[in-house]
Amino acid sequence: MVKEDKRKQIIKSAYKVFAQKGYENASIKDIASEANITPGLIHYYFKNKEELLLSVQHTLQEKYHKQYDDRTKRNILFQEVLQEIKSRSEKDPDWYRFRYEIYSLGLKNKEIEREVIDILNMGRKSLSNPLREIGIEEADEMASLLIACFDGLALQKIIDKDFDIDRSYILLERLITNHLSTSDER
Repeated sequence: MVKEDKRKQIIKSAYKVFAQKGYENASIKDIASEANITPGLIHYYFKNKEELLLSVQHTLQEKYHKQYDDRTKRNILFQEVLQEIKSRSEKDPDWYRFRYEIYSLGLKNKEIEREVIDILNMGRKSLSNPLREIGIEEADEMASLLIACFDGLALQKIIDKDFDIDRSYILLERLITNHLSTSDER
């Protein structure tokens, strides 16, 4: 296997283990087992577990921001963005589990705190651009509110399988639409 492929395999396995067990409960041995490699090979690619955690985060961030950059280029509808984000809590709940894990770590560790700040800044930026395109003047502030909504709604869905996330997103879309119509009246 090519060196870069092995690195990607380790990152993918670490993502799964960190999301399921949490950073503190995950060991290099657990990650190596998930990747079907020896623990020593992980240390060849990453100096420690924290570096691996940050590599997982950078990989996830690149994936989703590239996705939104590509969508912006083809003038995606904001409703499509909402739908994709909503479906992520059902299709890829580990993405949110990992996100909550890194948020929690950022509250306790200054280096990871800087990473969380970057995550939130990039998230706001990727949302504010399509918001501006649909005419929202306070796009940065609306992006901040939406991130809080997305994270909170996903947490409820992951924790409570009976939670009706669809109804909440319908209301959220209605609130945005109402905000747009009142902004037009000003």
